[in-house]
Amino acid sequence: MRARLKYKGDRFGLATFPRGTAPARHLHVSSYASVILSGSFVEAGFAGRVDVQPGDVLLHGRFDCHANLSTCSRSVTILSLPWRDDGLEGHFHVADPDLLVRLAEKDPRESMCALAALIQPARSACRHWTGTLASELQTTPHLSLRRWASGLGVRPEALSRGFHREFGVSPKQYRLETRARSAWREVLRSPRTLTTIAYDLGFSDLAHLSRSVRWLTGYPPSAWRSWARNSVQA
Repeated sequence: MRARLKYKGDRFGLATFPRGTAPARHLHVSSYASVILSGSFVEAGFAGRVDVQPGDVLLHGRFDCHANLSTCSRSVTILSLPWRDDGLEGHFHVADPDLLVRLAEKDPRESMCALAALIQPARSACRHWTGTLASELQTTPHLSLRRWASGLGVRPEALSRGFHREFGVSPKQYRLETRARSAWREVLRSPRTLTTIAYDLGFSDLAHLSRSVRWLTGYPPSAWRSWARNSVQA
């Protein structure tokens, strides 16, 4: 694993990014929702790659990491809200984003509840090859990047550069990060032993699993499992 990812603090409310700019690739510790009010951009992260327009909603679970790329000549305005459903992620849509803004001015939690009631799946769009590769990197632990590049008709180096341009990281590093996050989730949700989880997810051993989870979340799997056990008891 490389240097620790950059964490971004939770700041709920309105945020505007000048035209041509977008946040650098970052990691969030808490779940949250982004409601796009104006402008457009591409977001590429653990939930895949999506083209985002006004009225769209991006739901991020804990320890989600993504990069953003501006695709318009105007500024981008986003409403950030807390989000409690860590299992629901990805690209969605809401018909009346202005309602959420008005509610958020009084109470962000009320706006969050309204979002949960009004949210709808976003319409599917033509998928970029980097999004397809991202999905396969998550579902196929031993995917051959050289073979994948050959199928696309490009050199492996060009494949890596193209993926990095969209996701802000190489395909190999993306695979390491998403596997670490999958492991963290399994530690919290699955009754299986840590050794079994490590084996099933393709880690070389338990120590490898522990290093990866700690690198991503700041804590080892044993600490997360203890926390989950205590939460259930409470």
